[in-house]
Amino acid sequence: MVRSGLFPHANKALISAAIVSLAFVLSSCGSEIDGTPLAGEIDVRTLDVGTYSTVPVDQVDEYSPNYSSGRELASFRLADHLILGTDIDPKLSYGFWKSIPRPSAATNVTKAVISTLEANRMLYGFGTASSDQVNYTTFALAPGDFVLADIQRNLKPTYFGLTVFQFPDADAATRAAADMERADFDVDPNANQQVQISKHPSAHAHWRPGVPTMLTTISRGSYVINLLVGTAEPELPQLTAFAEKILDAQLPKLDGVSPLSPMEILKLSEDPDKILRRALNPEQLTVPDPEKFATYGLQGFFHMRRDQAERRAMYEQVGADRFGFVWGTQVIRTRDAKAAESLASTVLDGPKTGPADAPPGIPNAKCVENKETSLTVKRFSCAVSYRRYVDIVQSHQLTDAHQRAAATFAVMANSQ
Repeated sequence: MVRSGLFPHANKALISAAIVSLAFVLSSCGSEIDGTPLAGEIDVRTLDVGTYSTVPVDQVDEYSPNYSSGRELASFRLADHLILGTDIDPKLSYGFWKSIPRPSAATNVTKAVISTLEANRMLYGFGTASSDQVNYTTFALAPGDFVLADIQRNLKPTYFGLTVFQFPDADAATRAAADMERADFDVDPNANQQVQISKHPSAHAHWRPGVPTMLTTISRGSYVINLLVGTAEPELPQLTAFAEKILDAQLPKLDGVSPLSPMEILKLSEDPDKILRRALNPEQLTVPDPEKFATYGLQGFFHMRRDQAERRAMYEQVGADRFGFVWGTQVIRTRDAKAAESLASTVLDGPKTGPADAPPGIPNAKCVENKETSLTVKRFSCAVSYRRYVDIVQSHQLTDAHQRAAATFAVMANSQ
């Protein structure tokens, strides 16, 4: 059966990080040893940080490698090697995503396909989806042609859902690709029809005549791509050409990311670029989580955003190359200190924000009041920069936002 939609997670993310000074911090129990600020830097000991800790989290809670967390980290790593909708067509800018650290997390496929993932020992995966319709929730629909899917199709969207899984070796991936196709096709073998993609003869594909979707599964080394494409009208040549274009773009990218063995998964670092330790971590936790404790490159970061085109030029201009999510704090690494100051001064600007008082005592810091709030966007946001980094914090209370900004600034200084 060709699915019409997949999993949840509307992309999200603001970003940015901390500014200036040095109070040397030591001790795994979180006590602080006073230091002397360098010339030209403020003394972070004078800032109002409320009750927030200014100790880098790796001095409080050391990450303990384990296989479950390692699979999460492997999934984050894979995100940087998946295409975005905007890589295919600028109109495909509204995205969704899903981290898949184990077969049971692959809720974007049918239960029969999940069984094939388990049988072929899938290690981890990552899913991304893009549409030209802001209201079309590509991965929010359950697999299958349900009433909700029919309603969504009335929007006449063009979209794709792309998931990449890694298996232990190329043989397992080849078997898995065939098994996944067979499991999905056999949901309704009388209605489904096989499709050939001439440019990719090893691909397995099928569609249901009259339904504007097509499913393609193909292996590449130890990886398997599971690709669902949809167009406004049920025209097979258009669906086939669309799938071919996506495979042309995605397959070479997998050649640039080496597959991981179980031992390599176990040994993955939770913070390989030392990004996450440079931000306020109110929970003082180092457990990998795709939205609460994770780091991505520019490509991976834009998978996490609902609008995959918004402000990309701004980030590229300042050389932003690494992004972190840290329990409500967001941190970005830019080209240099000047670029960080520039980003901190503009990253919160937009039609849905208004001015708010900046946190006292922190140079180049900026706060805004958000005109629209949600579960992920609070009333006030503040951005601060320190050397080449920018942090963004949020709170419904301006005083608390200021204290968070001061605390993340101090963490950045203490992490040098």
